[in-house]
Amino acid sequence: MFPTKSSIATTAILALLALSTATAYAAEFVLRLGSTNPPGSAADADFQTIALAIEHESEGRIEVASRPAGGYGKVPDMFGMVERGDLEMAVTVQGYSPGRFPQSSVMELPLMFQNSVAGTKAMMALYKEGLLDKDYATVKVLGLYVLEPYPIFTTGKKIETVRNFRGIRIRAPSITVGLAMSKLGAIPLGMPSQMIGDTLANNTLDAISLGWTSVVNTKGIGGKPLLEQVSVAVDAKFSAPALMLVMNRAKWEALPADLKAIIEKHAAELSDGGAAARASVDAAAKKRVLADPRITAISFSAEQVTELNRVVAPAIEDWKANMAKRGLEGDKLYTRARELIAQYQADAK
Repeated sequence: MFPTKSSIATTAILALLALSTATAYAAEFVLRLGSTNPPGSAADADFQTIALAIEHESEGRIEVASRPAGGYGKVPDMFGMVERGDLEMAVTVQGYSPGRFPQSSVMELPLMFQNSVAGTKAMMALYKEGLLDKDYATVKVLGLYVLEPYPIFTTGKKIETVRNFRGIRIRAPSITVGLAMSKLGAIPLGMPSQMIGDTLANNTLDAISLGWTSVVNTKGIGGKPLLEQVSVAVDAKFSAPALMLVMNRAKWEALPADLKAIIEKHAAELSDGGAAARASVDAAAKKRVLADPRITAISFSAEQVTELNRVVAPAIEDWKANMAKRGLEGDKLYTRARELIAQYQADAK
């Protein structure tokens, strides 16, 4: 008698439960992994997959207790929790800790890169060259990466020229991005993604800087996607947030070398290796958004992008001056970042 689909599924579930139970009792190291990713999102699923891969390859010596956003505390607190040892690992956004990652903010400057692959490779190269060392001196870096450059969604305002940014109240993903947007005459407001739905609904915001995937997956009013609260999509590729996967340094040092190697291997799959996957997912989400008959799509021409660069150029000079006040070589960092991005974007052609 052949097994039914139901019996196969039941057997598989029981096997997984048995494995997880065995792992929980046998694990030498339990690593709690906090995340900024919403429950059920594709990004959260990626982390669950990596957690299982680490557990499997370590033969149960490591248990990775991964939880989505809010599972281990407030999203903006994640980095501090890892620093203090209240949490072993976290994936979080540098922009949630204003002023804490000045070197890494070079990747948040406007119009820096065209895709997450080139941006991620450049950011990891900067770190390996020691140009981001001060930002992460208190933790173990397992991965650094950027998302696809964000479009801008509005509740009705058509941003068809650079001048149309004037007076628009827009959610900016970080202070660096917000300062650049202010050069366009926009009024940037900072807030976590969980607050966007309410602020759009009560007319506090006119627009949001957010990824194609996020606007589809992030919940707004009534648990519906944020996509249902906007009507215009401007594909300006203005900027993208930087993210990190980090671990408490003391907990990292306590691990034996073979387990460190396993964690680093799978962390690399997420950051550097996962950039292409993130780009693919974002492209699919973009296609879905632009196919929505409610959405008015606007793209900036090459001439308009040149004009954007001209208008926001003072924000880059301000950034360099601020870096100098901190005793950091902003000009050197910016120049090297642009060199690396150009190299990796050329390699992708």
